[in-house]
Amino acid sequence: MILYITKLEKGNIGADMHYKALCDIFGRENIFFINLSPTEKECRLQNYISYGKYKSVLDRVHRWMQGNMMFISNDIISEICELINSNAIKTVFIEDSVFGNLVKKIKKSCKECKVFSFYHDVKADLYKQWMDNERTLKSKIEYTIGIKQENINQKYADINIVFNERDAKKFQAYYGKRPDVIIPLPAPVPAISDNIMDSIAAKDDKKHILFVGKKYYPNLVGFKWFVDNVLPSLTDNIQVDVVGRGLEELRNEYSDSRINVIGGVESLNPYYENADIVIAPLFDGGGMKSKTVEALSFGKIFVGTEESLFGFWEEMNSDIRGKTCYQCNTPEEWIQTINNLANDDIHKFNEDVFELFKAKFSYDVVRDKMKAIMEE
Repeated sequence: MILYITKLEKGNIGADMHYKALCDIFGRENIFFINLSPTEKECRLQNYISYGKYKSVLDRVHRWMQGNMMFISNDIISEICELINSNAIKTVFIEDSVFGNLVKKIKKSCKECKVFSFYHDVKADLYKQWMDNERTLKSKIEYTIGIKQENINQKYADINIVFNERDAKKFQAYYGKRPDVIIPLPAPVPAISDNIMDSIAAKDDKKHILFVGKKYYPNLVGFKWFVDNVLPSLTDNIQVDVVGRGLEELRNEYSDSRINVIGGVESLNPYYENADIVIAPLFDGGGMKSKTVEALSFGKIFVGTEESLFGFWEEMNSDIRGKTCYQCNTPEEWIQTINNLANDDIHKFNEDVFELFKAKFSYDVVRDKMKAIMEE
């Protein structure tokens, strides 16, 4: 039996792919799922427990006083350890790095258990970024506790895993050691419509530029930067489609007729297929970006900042850099790149981009890497 623990919401592509890999490697019937997401309702089923949100403000404060973030309490930690012992669980995969108290207790009470911890970013760095922009006391408390919990986590976890070399260097800078493994962000190979494979948007056609992202601080800041600094200087033959849960709120914020705010959708696939260019103007964060790997999986022309391309740019050769994928960090670079693309023919599917994705970032590649470390 493998214990899988996460606080991430459904739809997080990295977490979804890791869970799928564990199920494929060990069998779904051999995975016990602990869900610590506060957006999930409390629920207990066979091989599944969701603890739900903290019960009250006092409960949240009590968790803080125990040294935990809002997702977990000492009672939950004790129950998880009892579950591990009663089911003779020998492997725990934690989809985060902020449960140091849990990892510490697992290692002390379940000595034969091996704990894998996946760092979607290095919280010692990311939470410091967020605290600089955060005004509410409760968030600053959460981030401060999260930083302390990650420090405990890295000491007690058997295998610390990060997404890319950038995060490995951050991990080493904060903790004085390298993480044990680097496994990149994966995505499934999408089923791409046949008519997209050979589709070309001619130079005079309106070009669809796609921005994907949920309502999340770095996404909102990045898109505002794009609208304020880039969009006014772009050609008129473009339409910027904005897709993502919670982004409906942007409909009344921007008046430029070239912005088409769609918001939350059931499936991103048709929007990726229709896009001529996918953009990711992001300037802070960590880990690897799901919108980038998704764009690559659809073989798309991609324009992003250094931040949005960490973990990807390093794997691109000269046939892709500056030809189908562009790294732009200043308004001038963005304006020149997009205007050049908008006034030229664009292939909606680019074979070299797709082949890079399959070779480096597809689900099968990452599953095999996980299998290798889990079975050592």
